[in-house]
Amino acid sequence: MRLALILITALLAASGCRQPQDSADEHYKRGGAKHQQGDVDGALAEYEKAIALDPNQADFYFWRGNAKQDKGDLDAALVDFDKAIELNPIHAPAYNNRGTIKSEKGDLDGALADYEKAIELRPDYGLAYNNRGYVKAERGLIDEALSDYEKALALDPNDAYTYSNRGNARRIKGDLKGAMSDLDRAVALDPADSEAFCNRALVWLTEGRDAEAERDFGKCYQMAGKYRAKFEKLADEIRRRRTAK
Repeated sequence: MRLALILITALLAASGCRQPQDSADEHYKRGGAKHQQGDVDGALAEYEKAIALDPNQADFYFWRGNAKQDKGDLDAALVDFDKAIELNPIHAPAYNNRGTIKSEKGDLDGALADYEKAIELRPDYGLAYNNRGYVKAERGLIDEALSDYEKALALDPNDAYTYSNRGNARRIKGDLKGAMSDLDRAVALDPADSEAFCNRALVWLTEGRDAEAERDFGKCYQMAGKYRAKFEKLADEIRRRRTAK
């Protein structure tokens, strides 16, 4: 028996016997779990392995693009979303997420086209309506933006981000009561939504309630200092308009 075991061990060693390699799908699922836990670097490593083993899966590129976007590498994320769409031209989330990058990079026309395509593919895609509304608001099409926010909230009545965006659009329209209602709702649904605090601060400022505005600006900047330059510019414009009255 001992001789038999020795022979088997020798044969296994000679054949270079190894542990079975994880499949592309296993790496992909492991990457998703790490991504959900906030381990973006770990997720990226797993997505890379999945793509190396199977370079023809749109979702692998889509989620690697999301991870790269989370790390702020927008150009690399854009390449991955392009690849996901090349492999699967009806991948609505890839169009939506590519639109967010184009919007952030200032390509509003490109972003709008991607959101339109995402909605065409999935008419019940609330996030795409919200994102399209944001771009329309940036272009000054406030009524059209409000219409998109209404559609988004009809599909997902608990989306804090959409309440924040609609609140900002209502402020621009002069509906301060409606704006404050939306922004209070956004903050209640997601106390970590830094932009909602900044948007609400602009409403306080428009109403002349500077102390409340400074409180909300402080919360916003503490969570996301990247918004400071944008909102300080908006706040200065409101103060100038108040002084001119």
